[in-house]
Amino acid sequence: MSEEDDDQLRGRAARFGAEAGVRIAALEKLVEQYRVLLETSAVITAETDIDEALANITRLATHHMGVAWCDIYDAAPGSDRFAVAAYYQLPELDLDSSDWVGTVHDVDMWSDVRICVTEQRAVARYRDDPALTEAEADELDAWGELATLTVPLVYRGQLIGLIDVGESRRLRRFTDHDVRVLQGIADQAAIAIVNARTVKRLEEQAMTDGLTGLYNRRHLEERLRQEVAIARRYAQGLSVLMIDLDDLKRFNDTFGHPQGDKLLQELTAAVLAETRRDVDVVARYGGDEFVVVMPNTSAGDEDGGSAMAAAERIRRAVGDHLFEGWPERRTEHVSVSIGVAGTAADASPAGPAGMDALSAAPAGSTRVAAALLAAADKALYLAKHQGRDRVCRCEG
Repeated sequence: MSEEDDDQLRGRAARFGAEAGVRIAALEKLVEQYRVLLETSAVITAETDIDEALANITRLATHHMGVAWCDIYDAAPGSDRFAVAAYYQLPELDLDSSDWVGTVHDVDMWSDVRICVTEQRAVARYRDDPALTEAEADELDAWGELATLTVPLVYRGQLIGLIDVGESRRLRRFTDHDVRVLQGIADQAAIAIVNARTVKRLEEQAMTDGLTGLYNRRHLEERLRQEVAIARRYAQGLSVLMIDLDDLKRFNDTFGHPQGDKLLQELTAAVLAETRRDVDVVARYGGDEFVVVMPNTSAGDEDGGSAMAAAERIRRAVGDHLFEGWPERRTEHVSVSIGVAGTAADASPAGPAGMDALSAAPAGSTRVAAALLAAADKALYLAKHQGRDRVCRCEG
């Protein structure tokens, strides 16, 4: 074999080696990408709490991509505002971001975010980019950012959020491989967010009334048992109001069922306005009946904070309100009758004879709850019998 042939063989071997090295490097990156996706999927699968799952994803993305920080923005479909759902930064960074999660921002606040949202593509931004405006450069400097990469979270063609990574230690150039890895993480995060929204929606549907948005009867009974157990444990009073709309049939016969449904919705708003938000439990019990569970409240009428006082406020508010009859032509006054029952803080029953006291065994919570509802219903019947548009308390 001639020297020229040897040179050709050596050249081919060198080219083959170089090509093999490129292929191996590409395969290694592909393996790394799949490993990150598997780890992200494992995080989502293992964690049932969506907030914790997203927090874990930001930590994973930060470490796998070798960046200084990562955050995930959540947005309702079609919204132009984004809330920070999760954030992670390297512990050694001297940046107080404890109040960052939960903050809400407009899509036009940052140019890279605006482009990412409108064009649904990855956008990188660098501090040394001569195309940066003075305002953009000042903004990067204020946060100490030298490079950022923003990728959309898309589910079935719909943008539902963003994932953003950045570097503040050195000026870094993000590669196509970086974009693919972050996009893979974004796809997993999008699935997690959509699944969480779906579960939340199904849970809400299972325990709420479709017309009024209030809790339904099934959830009310479960919550009442829980409140009975709490009241028994801490020796607190617990009251129940049962509210019935007087003569809904006449209203429906006069104005039609669609207006009757609207009346029930307006009645819901009136009741909610007179009850304690995040304290009282308000539910549609069925048809035109509503129930309010009032924890740590006396059923008596001796003070303004009692269940009787709350019932009177609801009765007056409904009586003073003008409900729409014929749209834009006629309005109607309606009234409600309300029955009140409760258990006293001293564990003595304030309902019908024989009702379990709050000091009963935990297994008695269901019986106490049922007795409270029965007592409130008895008081409601009394209010109806005495002429309606009034509040009555069950005296046993």
